[in-house]
Amino acid sequence: MTHKTHRAADWRLSATAIAAATAVLLSLPAHAQTPPLDDKQELAQLRATTQALIEALVAQGLISRERAAAIVKQAQTPPSSPSAGEQQWGTPLGAAAGATAAAPAKVVRVPYVPESLRLQMRDEIKAEVLAQARSERWGEPGALPDWLGRVRLGGDMRVRAQGEMLADSNVPADVYRAQTGSPAWAPDLTNTQTNRERLTLRARLDVEATLSEQVQAALRFSSGGLSGPTSTSQTLGNGFNRYSLTLDRAWLHWQLPLGAQGLSAIGADFGRMPNPFYGTDLSWPDDLNFDGVAVKAQHDFGAHRGVFASAGVFPLEELSLSSQDKWLFGAQFGGEYELARGTVLKLGLAAYEFRHVEGARQSELPPSGPRAGATPYFSSQYPSGWRQKGNTLININDPTSVAAPTWGLAAKFRPVNLTAGLSVDALAPVMLNLSFDWIKNTGFDAQDIRRRAGLALTDLLDKTTALQGRVQAGSAKLAKRGDWQAYLAYRYVERDAWIDGFTDTTWHLGGTNYKGWSLGGNYTLDRNFWLGARWTSTRNLDDGVRFLAVPGDMTSLSGNLSSAPLRIDVLQLDLNARF
Repeated sequence: MTHKTHRAADWRLSATAIAAATAVLLSLPAHAQTPPLDDKQELAQLRATTQALIEALVAQGLISRERAAAIVKQAQTPPSSPSAGEQQWGTPLGAAAGATAAAPAKVVRVPYVPESLRLQMRDEIKAEVLAQARSERWGEPGALPDWLGRVRLGGDMRVRAQGEMLADSNVPADVYRAQTGSPAWAPDLTNTQTNRERLTLRARLDVEATLSEQVQAALRFSSGGLSGPTSTSQTLGNGFNRYSLTLDRAWLHWQLPLGAQGLSAIGADFGRMPNPFYGTDLSWPDDLNFDGVAVKAQHDFGAHRGVFASAGVFPLEELSLSSQDKWLFGAQFGGEYELARGTVLKLGLAAYEFRHVEGARQSELPPSGPRAGATPYFSSQYPSGWRQKGNTLININDPTSVAAPTWGLAAKFRPVNLTAGLSVDALAPVMLNLSFDWIKNTGFDAQDIRRRAGLALTDLLDKTTALQGRVQAGSAKLAKRGDWQAYLAYRYVERDAWIDGFTDTTWHLGGTNYKGWSLGGNYTLDRNFWLGARWTSTRNLDDGVRFLAVPGDMTSLSGNLSSAPLRIDVLQLDLNARF
């Protein structure tokens, strides 16, 4: 505290003391009637205390001896009575002349406050008021309520021109759609030979609210309708009609108190949330979100050194007439370690179980009469709104049924997923990121599939492995003009490595049972505004099972369509904006 500040504090103290002493002295009349003994003693003590206070102020140099004597003299001087006809302060107008002498007017005394003290008090009050006005934004145009300061809005938009080139040598789509027996592959294909060009739009709006230090809530609305869980892109060309906006995320995050757990962070998510697992788009596409509950814990040993664990329970399909609801259970353990300065390795090992997703053949015809609509039936089917192409399917209709096929997944799915990522900043600001992803479905059991299908099924092969390698160079993120990224990826996905309904829709236009390359890059044109380009080329895997009834005649195909030629090239040009 400065000398000037000390002087100001001493002056405030002295002013306060003087005012208090003056008030006490002024409250003690000099010529009062003799009070009772007890009151007299109390009055004497009060006079002595006040006198001691004034002497202390003189001793400390806060007031002069002359000023102290003047204060005492002023307190001891009896008040003068108003002259006849003089208006007494506080008396109603016109009442002074007729007032009775037996009822003297009450005198209100106001302590004297020096001009300098009043100016100082005014400045202090003004400073406090202005500080409060600034903090509460009084009179500020556009000032918002306090709760809005805890809400964050954001989002992104992408306009994409996409070209899909399909080879003339591909097997016609009607051949796939003619499948009725088990096993079957891609029975929903509608286009395998006609090129397609289109514009698509993806728009997403995020709303995040901080409720407390431990609880956050978030919403995200997106385009894309309800056509599938893995893409929020909307194809343009609807006669200028409007498009739907859907609830893409709605979740609560609870950052739990650490207490004695010895962890750096532990939290839980509830609702429809972002992907809680570490991995690449080989397993979970970027646009896919999870319904359910997830718990994530992390412990750090230092910078870029730590371990983490995640686990979750997610409903896939709730059935009103069956206890065989479809669920996803997942758990992951991993960690990261700085191999050298600026070189960080991150590993994650996850295990998943898709519960009750496999198909089982019905043993009787669909219920009719009173049982229709009140008896569970086809609860094990693989819904057409999920499936894309690639997985091995079985017809779960009753053996005597002549109705159109109802498809179910042949295999059970219990995949194990290993992900490794390496980031290197030795060439900073150019960052180098490498990743490797490997999946193995441990749930495939040919004997179990034959039992559920009720058929011999000689074409069942264990095709349950997937892998992807990716390298990316460029800026750490796309934020300012001139930032750039370039990447190259290779992918190999066998038909029953992963459920094809939960796969990326750019590679092979969705699904499994293919291999191929993807090359692309991004360049930032302005702040949070960038141009992207990507070329992806894939083709079906060939497991060596031939099926041509007439050599060279693709319309005479029969048997295993898993190896049918299907080559797809996809070119994408994007304009992206983030806000």
